[in-house]
Amino acid sequence: MKPFALVLGAALCLFVLESVPATATQYPPTAGSFTRSTGMIGGRPRSFFLYEPRNLKPGAPLVFVFHGGGGDGGEAREGSGGEFEMLADRYGFVVAYPDGIARSWNGCRKMQNETRERRGIDDVGFVDAMIAQEIASHHIDPKHVFAVGHSNGGALAYRLILERPEKFAGIAAISSNLPAPDNMDCQPMPAPRPVMVINGTADPVNPYNGGTNARGTSRGRVLSTDQTMQYFAMLNGINDAPQTARLPHQSDTDKTWVEQVAWTAPGKPSVVLYTVHGGGHVVPQPYYRFPNIVGAQTKDLDAPTVIWDFFMRETGLGSGLGAEQIQ
Repeated sequence: MKPFALVLGAALCLFVLESVPATATQYPPTAGSFTRSTGMIGGRPRSFFLYEPRNLKPGAPLVFVFHGGGGDGGEAREGSGGEFEMLADRYGFVVAYPDGIARSWNGCRKMQNETRERRGIDDVGFVDAMIAQEIASHHIDPKHVFAVGHSNGGALAYRLILERPEKFAGIAAISSNLPAPDNMDCQPMPAPRPVMVINGTADPVNPYNGGTNARGTSRGRVLSTDQTMQYFAMLNGINDAPQTARLPHQSDTDKTWVEQVAWTAPGKPSVVLYTVHGGGHVVPQPYYRFPNIVGAQTKDLDAPTVIWDFFMRETGLGSGLGAEQIQ
């Protein structure tokens, strides 16, 4: 690990910050600023852009938001409605939107990682480098680093919590399941951590009940959502039956509904699932509407809000905005 860390340290010196204009009119109003970093990591050009609230204090948390396949950091911001910046202003954390090489990430799916265009790409090393830079430049708290990912970005979030549990205080994966055993390409270092998953039962890309999707088998099989949750509940040492609650329905015209399932135990990190019945391959939030081709978008769940609430509650950063739902 020492030689690898030295290589990353040298690469970090190549990062250069530049101003990035914000299109605030399309998002909730915010008061902070954006910067972009570019540099060479593992011999490849890498980039990410960052949102920093005004008057950021040392020891702030850092939240990564990873885009789905075919996207980039800007689309991750768009898909989450810019809501993480609004939350960052309110709660004082930094938001990073990284760009994947060829608009994708190497998660834990062996069949995807072995394709020619993905082979040899070290996304975990890229994340290591970003964390190191933000510790140095913004004095973020290394004990409060979180990962949020949609679709293929959720696959990377799974990889990070399995292979870098010492660096992540929790993750949230949206529209994503763990790969099946014959398709697993990660080397887990088991450690209990808070995990939230938000999946839709009518997702045309990530099959809620596991297997492969309509696009074929190029990415291999995945576990079902229930199997994914059971994996993390067992990893966290939670043997009790989960608690289930239905979220209030917001609109009679919305054909979806949301069920929360929470695996909890005293002194152990929680595992929480939001199942969007009838929901598609989307990030539920009120500021951006995904195209109809990827399925329905519920009005009963605001993903960025419940995710940050979960991170706060699980790590002692705050009491949470809706803790009564899983208590």
